[in-house]
Amino acid sequence: MFFVIKKKKFLFGMAVLGSLALGACSSDNDSIDIAGNEADQLITLTVANNNTIRTRAGRPLVSAEANQSIENVLVYVVNTNDNSIAATKKFSSWQSESQEYGTNDGKYANFLLENKLEDGTYKIFAVGYHNSSSYGDIESALKSGSTFKENAVLQLTSDNGAEEIFAGATEPFEVKKAQGFKQEVVLNRQVAGVYVYVKDIPYIAEATMLRLVSSAENDQLVLGQFSNLKLDNNGTGNSIEEAVVNGYSTRSFDKTLVSIDLNDWFTTIEDKDGNNMIDAGDAYSNWKKPEFPGATTTPTFQKGSVFGGSFIVPFAKTGSEQTLKLQLTTSGGDVKREWNVNLPSTETNTYNLYTWNGSQFNMEPSVTEDKNSYNIVRNHLYGLGSRTSDDLGHGTDPEPTPGEDDDPISLNNKHEIDLVVNDN
Repeated sequence: MFFVIKKKKFLFGMAVLGSLALGACSSDNDSIDIAGNEADQLITLTVANNNTIRTRAGRPLVSAEANQSIENVLVYVVNTNDNSIAATKKFSSWQSESQEYGTNDGKYANFLLENKLEDGTYKIFAVGYHNSSSYGDIESALKSGSTFKENAVLQLTSDNGAEEIFAGATEPFEVKKAQGFKQEVVLNRQVAGVYVYVKDIPYIAEATMLRLVSSAENDQLVLGQFSNLKLDNNGTGNSIEEAVVNGYSTRSFDKTLVSIDLNDWFTTIEDKDGNNMIDAGDAYSNWKKPEFPGATTTPTFQKGSVFGGSFIVPFAKTGSEQTLKLQLTTSGGDVKREWNVNLPSTETNTYNLYTWNGSQFNMEPSVTEDKNSYNIVRNHLYGLGSRTSDDLGHGTDPEPTPGEDDDPISLNNKHEIDLVVNDN
């Protein structure tokens, strides 16, 4: 059996500071009224929501809802002549130090450079991240003495999965000190996301786990190959011309991206009705919902369903190997049933693909995705089932009536199932 990935055009990230490549800012930013004179050296940062999903560690990914909750934004103004750092700025409380950008679009902030730049050519880099980041000391990774390190490599501090992080850069621009300038930095989400939202789970003796496994996995994230883009309509209708795999690894993993313990969702795992499915009980009395620590709202799910999600470091496909599989296993990992997760052949993309080889980004032109073997790229959200909001029940658990916004995939005798991909 196999699942089919259905592609939808959404952004997943920060737009104008980002669509995060999965979420973009609207063009309304042009209306921002900024006081100052022509000689001001002004920088605008916009961290946009419209790329969806929350962070993982303490801030769980529980839907495709547009959101971001980073605390820090770090800005470097860099002289392109020698990569020396000409100016820095840090926001340590981004949510309170910034302003609303638009309806659910994110937040922005303007600031003037206190010491004006001398004549020359510069670039501006910005990174948005969480406190106690799982990527370690980000500031140390971004600079060496007074020199900025473009294509900074961040090492995950544990094998517990990635978390959201945003980054972006301007193109090089000329500065004439007497004339001033205005520059805007767009930060995009640098990771990918995956989730599993399913119901009608087959009952097989001793099978208590669902897990999404992959053909590859990375633990190093590279901040580079930025696109300073603003995408309208949450990514809808925007063509995909370039994709980035900014992950790398020098070691092996178990390649489990999402793991769901069915004991967290069902009081007992049994088949009372003899229909070869885990019984949710009369009036769903055998179904329960686990806690999601760190969620800003109490997540609601269709009764009888199960959910699991995480951010991941992007990775390239491994030859013709199946990229994603959903497995029903025992607690010890013995696979009892397996489904391939596929892209529909009618919705595969052709794009220029940038991958990190350990020292630089290489571009492979006109890469076409295969329905079985495809790349997991930056700023995309890959999901089994449709789940557009954290709180679909508006504070209470919704009744199990499938709809466009809330539609967990049924695993009951299915041969093809849509996997939604929110992309840029």
